[in-house]
Amino acid sequence: MLLCAAWPSLAVEPIKIARDDVALDLSRAVEIHHNQGENFQVSTAPGADGIVRRIEVEANDKRSTGDWAVFALANTTDQQLDRLIVAPHFRMVNSGIFWPDLGSTRISAITPSEGFALDRQASPDADVFRVTLNPGTVVTFVAELASPKLPQVYLWEPDAYKDTINSYTLYRGIVIGIAGLLALFLTILFVVKGTSMFPATAALAWAVLAFICVDFGFLTKIIEITPGNEQMWRAASEVALAATLVVFLFAYLNLNRWHGHFSYGALAWILGLVLIAGVAIIDPPVAAGIARLSFAATALAGLCLIVMLSIRGYDRAIMLIPSWVMILVWLVGSWMAVTGMLDNDIAQPALGGGLILIILLIGFTVMQHAFAGGALHQGLLSDLERQAAAVGG
Repeated sequence: MLLCAAWPSLAVEPIKIARDDVALDLSRAVEIHHNQGENFQVSTAPGADGIVRRIEVEANDKRSTGDWAVFALANTTDQQLDRLIVAPHFRMVNSGIFWPDLGSTRISAITPSEGFALDRQASPDADVFRVTLNPGTVVTFVAELASPKLPQVYLWEPDAYKDTINSYTLYRGIVIGIAGLLALFLTILFVVKGTSMFPATAALAWAVLAFICVDFGFLTKIIEITPGNEQMWRAASEVALAATLVVFLFAYLNLNRWHGHFSYGALAWILGLVLIAGVAIIDPPVAAGIARLSFAATALAGLCLIVMLSIRGYDRAIMLIPSWVMILVWLVGSWMAVTGMLDNDIAQPALGGGLILIILLIGFTVMQHAFAGGALHQGLLSDLERQAAAVGG
């Protein structure tokens, strides 16, 4: 009991910073203290003289939750070092399946044990603070948290961080551009043939585009989104993705022709997801969790249906096998990411690119039906030309 009571007052262990360090993950070295009130006291890391000091920090945000984070940095070089402390708002890795963490502002302010509070740098998708470490100094930082969770904290060299952001921006732009072209092209296929398969595929493509725009932070550049509404948009995009996958599976396989119960089941499933979309306004984590479970259930149910119909020789089910294998692979990768088994910074953008590959493969599969059966020829003929051909016959 004495050790537990004395634990908050123990000095933190400083992290040594070298001149050649480009990026350091501070997540495991950060100590989180919950429900400590507006005034927080902590012992600093031992300075160059070996003395441990006691400091008190007052919350700057009036809506403070009383949650604090503490870490210490030591400049072991003989040069002054400039670094960026970066805490991303959203991270898919280890976000969870039930009541997932959909992102929010993580850090309100950072106060060092010496000097003034750190200056916040402009960034739409992360909390970025610039810090200057003098030679041979050991500085303890107390961060006032805006949310109870702090998924990741990185210490970046400024130029390296800028180059990394630029490279990710290029990749995200390419992915969003391909997603937009696919959604537009699949929508134009309405002109070729107006069966239910084409609007369902186009709806799935638009849902993927919306999901990627929210995940890559592109939506904030189109419309103004307040920090508190990011979770709602992210949950709504996940619900739309889950709902359109059900619609596509039902329309592509023509399940209503096999049994009437399929129609009732799909309708009830879609109506349930529509109601969940309303829940996303009130409680986004609950809606996102149900949408993730629905997506997984749809993928597994679709696998069973495709296997059953393929055994019966249904050509559409056979042609959908490659696309559905890609969906299952993406589902396994997403499960490993959100549960923390796949802990990598490139997991989130890679999953976004994987969705584009899935839509591209589905688009090729749908186009085979559009053009192989003479649909293009029939779509380009007007009523007058068909009547003339009939009279000629």
